[in-house]
Formats: sequence, C-alpha cells, structure tokens
Amino acid sequence: MRFPLALVALFVAFSTLAQNPKQVVIRFTSEDPSAIEAAVDAFEKVDIPFTMERGVLRNDTPQMKEALSKVRWKNNEMISKIGIIPGVTIVDANPGNMEEVIARAKSEGWKVDVPSSWRRLLASEERAYGGRSFYISERGDDDADGLSPETAWRSLEKVNSTALGYADTVRFCSGEIFRGHLEPQSGRIGEPVVYTSYGEGIKPVIEPSWDASSKDDWVKVGRKLWKCEKPSRFELGNIIFNHGAKGCARKVDKPEQLPGHDLFFCWVEADKAVYLVSRRNPAKRFSSIELAEKQHIIVEGNCHDIVYDGLWLRYGAAHGIGGGNVSNIVIRNCDICWIGGSTLYYDDGGRGVRYGNGIEFWGNASDILVENCRVWECWDAALTNQSNVVGAVQKNITWRGNEIWNSEYSYEYWQQGDDARTENIVFENNVCRDAGYGWGHAQRWNPNAGHLMFYDTTAETEGFYIRGNRFYRTKNCGMRLFNAWYPSITMENNEWKIPFHYLLRYHARPTSDLIYKYPDHLDRIHDDNEAEIQSQTVEDPLKLRGGRRGLKVFEEKFCRDKE
Repeated sequence: MRFPLALVALFVAFSTLAQNPKQVVIRFTSEDPSAIEAAVDAFEKVDIPFTMERGVLRNDTPQMKEALSKVRWKNNEMISKIGIIPGVTIVDANPGNMEEVIARAKSEGWKVDVPSSWRRLLASEERAYGGRSFYISERGDDDADGLSPETAWRSLEKVNSTALGYADTVRFCSGEIFRGHLEPQSGRIGEPVVYTSYGEGIKPVIEPSWDASSKDDWVKVGRKLWKCEKPSRFELGNIIFNHGAKGCARKVDKPEQLPGHDLFFCWVEADKAVYLVSRRNPAKRFSSIELAEKQHIIVEGNCHDIVYDGLWLRYGAAHGIGGGNVSNIVIRNCDICWIGGSTLYYDDGGRGVRYGNGIEFWGNASDILVENCRVWECWDAALTNQSNVVGAVQKNITWRGNEIWNSEYSYEYWQQGDDARTENIVFENNVCRDAGYGWGHAQRWNPNAGHLMFYDTTAETEGFYIRGNRFYRTKNCGMRLFNAWYPSITMENNEWKIPFHYLLRYHARPTSDLIYKYPDHLDRIHDDNEAEIQSQTVEDPLKLRGGRRGLKVFEEKFCRDKE
C-alpha cells in the first residue's frame, strides 16, 4: 500500500502561550480498577494517550488485571527520566482531576508523547555502549533484571519501555509466544541493537492479536450472529482460524452486509466490538481464533542500526515490519505471516484500501539487507520499498534468498515525490510462489496479483536488479509495469513458471507530470493502452530488447510446465 498510517501517533504539542514545541507526558495514577477503566474510556474519546507507571502485580485482583489490560502504556520506567529533558512536561492525572486534565489538553492544543518517541528524546541524553543480553520468557518476571534465562523478563512491554544501550541484544525464548508489538531501539554503526532468540525449538512468536478462542468470548446477538468485545484499541482487520489451517474470516465494511454469509465479520468502531456470522459459537468450531488488530508488529520508524534474527511475526492487521526513515537494518531468518486487512484509507468511490505488507521500507531507506526469510499470507506485498516523500532517497537495499508464497505481490516497488532518487536495489535468488493465492485476493475490490508489482515511478532510478529468482504460478500476471521507467531495470537469469497467464502487463503512463491517484485501477487521465497492457504470455514470451519498450537486460527462462 502507498500511504502508511501511523498506528500510534507520535505527538508533538504546542503551547498556546509560546511558539516553541512543548512535549507532554500524561501520567495517570489510581488503585481503583473502575477508575482506571473510566480513564481509558475518557482519554480514548478525545484520542489522548496516557501512561501508568503501575504494572500488573501477581497478587492483583482479577478486576485490577482486567482494568490494567486496557491501559496501553504502563509500568514504564522512562517516565521519570523524561523529566530531565528541557521542554518536556509531565502532567499528573488521577480520578479527581482527570476531566480537568482533558479539558486543558483540548483547550491548550496538547498532543502527547508516547514511549516510542521518548526513547528518541532520551537517546542523546543517556545512550552508551551496553553489550548486554536481555532474556524474555513467558515464565519471566518484569521486575527481574533480565540478564539471564533464570532472571528473564516476561513481556514485550518491558522490552519496549527499557532504554537499551548500544550493542545490547534482546533474546526471546524459542517455542514461546509474546503478545503485543515490538518498538525497536537504534544502535550505532558497528554496534547494532539485536533482537533474536535463545534456547531450542521453533522461532519465538511475536503477535499483537487478541486470543478469542474461549466460548465465553462470544455472545449471541442475533440469528447466527455473534459479538466479541475483546479490549481492542484499534480496528480489527482479520480473524484467523486454527492458526491459518482453517483460513480466515471475510471482512465487510457495514453490519448490513453480514446476513446470510457464514464467517463474514464486521468491526464496529462505536462498539469497539467485532460481529461474526457463524452457525454456532465460533469457539466451538475452531480451536484457535486470533483477532488481528490494526498495528505493525514491529514499528521501526526513524530507527537505524538494528538486526532482527530468527523471529516469527504473525497476525498483524497493518504491516509485519513497517516504518520510514530507516537505515542500516538487517532482517534475516525471520518468518512473517497473516498480515494486513485493516483500512488504510477510502478512495473517492468509498472502497477501502487496506494495509498488508510483510516488510515495508517507506520514505528514506538505505543500507538494508533482508535475507533467508519466509513470508506468506500477506494482503498486499510480501516485500516492498516504496515512497511518495519529497526528496526521499532509497539506496543499497538488498532482498535475497527469501521464500515467498500466497501474497498478492511477491515484491512491490514504486517511488514518487519531487527530487526523489533510487539507486542500487537488488532482488535476487528469491523463490516466489502463488501470487494471488493468499487470503486477501478474493476479498479485494481490485485483485491484481503479480510477482513483481512496479507501480508508477517518477524518481531518478539507477541500478535496479532483478536476477536469479524463480517465479511460480500467479492468479493474474507475472510482472506489472505502470510507466516507462523500465530502462533502469536489469533483469537476468530469472526463471518463470506461470503457464497460461501474461508474463507482463504494461501501463503506458508518463514518468513526469504524473497525476497520481489510485494506481490499482487503470489511469483514466492518461488512457492506458489496452493493447500493451495485454502483453505476451509465457507460451509466447515477448523478449523486450531495445527501443521504447526495452528493458536494459531481459535474459529470462520461460517454462510452460507447472512446478
């Protein structure tokens, strides 16, 4: 998708009495579960985040645990440290002054910082070489020091809220599941922060979804209609059954579209609830039900010098790894699946364009390596670097040795914005299967599967290589080009096995003065040439050489046989 929407706003507030930026942190304190829940509701109504330093304790009542589960930012040791930074204000809130704080925030135009931005504020104040290993386990304790498997931390919340040193390593226990999303911290050149695993077993799982596998999670509210009120903070984009073995539900935009359609669902914002059509209690039909929220699983905007190695990311309704303005990133040996489904924006026809890239680098992105990963069941692209940011530079990005299947696109690229530039992009030795055979294809209003999706590109582009890859099966076509930037592409030694489908669909748009709107449809303004769009099939491949339609190199292997 093209216009990423931040899942947690990074707020920078301005005082009405001064022109200088004023960063605000709201700290709420209470030991009354009902007061905490009331605060969550009150602050959410005006879209103002707050934090609590209090985490869940072992002897807490069920009511307190339930109340705290609804607080997004809690047990955060960085609150007191924030106060040392000039211009940052900590505002204390409690049940007695909560309405007053909200009123001030609205009248004075507050927009409030949250932990992902706190780390950047603190970075110049206290970051130093760490070189330590921190361990995370389901059996751990967030009050421990985290420096050994025996004293491991328990939660992603603890990982996100702890200021790491350069060259620190965070190790998640293999074979275990960690609920929530990861907010990585930057290292520095030669001293990256590493997120990886320890122990034996399958890769540790990070998932921000809600488990709705209990029959008590579902209440019957109509004929074959069930309601679930898990404490979701964001839109639900997908419901996955039996960890994907039974597929997923089908999302509609309005409740009136539900009747008569088994396993169709709708997210109703006003209720903060999901409505699902099912002939009986869904938890009696499926052993596992995961509600995927509108969150990136890893939120890495404005980060650099990070390594992710050997993690399994699943059930995020935005992107698997998403964020702009990144550099010196390595992603290797990771699994990413069941991504997307939440609304990115609505077009002027009222159709919802949805999130759903496995790994996305947006805007400025440089010196990146993604290798030996497996990515499947993505609504949109498994892998992509893209941008419409003015002056953005994307360079030295390598995607190699990855295995991709059941995504609408295996790899997507486009770059727009005045003075944008792209250089040295390499997509090599990847195995890409079954473009368009994933969960999202049948749900899209614009099914247009292809292994290589190259939307309109107006950026100055040099050194773009597609080589040594294998492409097997597709629902629509092998490769789609939306305008004539292709002389910058070098394609060589790729193998295509996509019988009975077009190898290439070409949309003849200009590369300058482009009126960019919704590239998922044909461009009515520039009158795409249907004769060119319906290009040659694999059975009669068109070898593009020289002239107006020539790729720089097109030494491809074409096979009629299925794999």
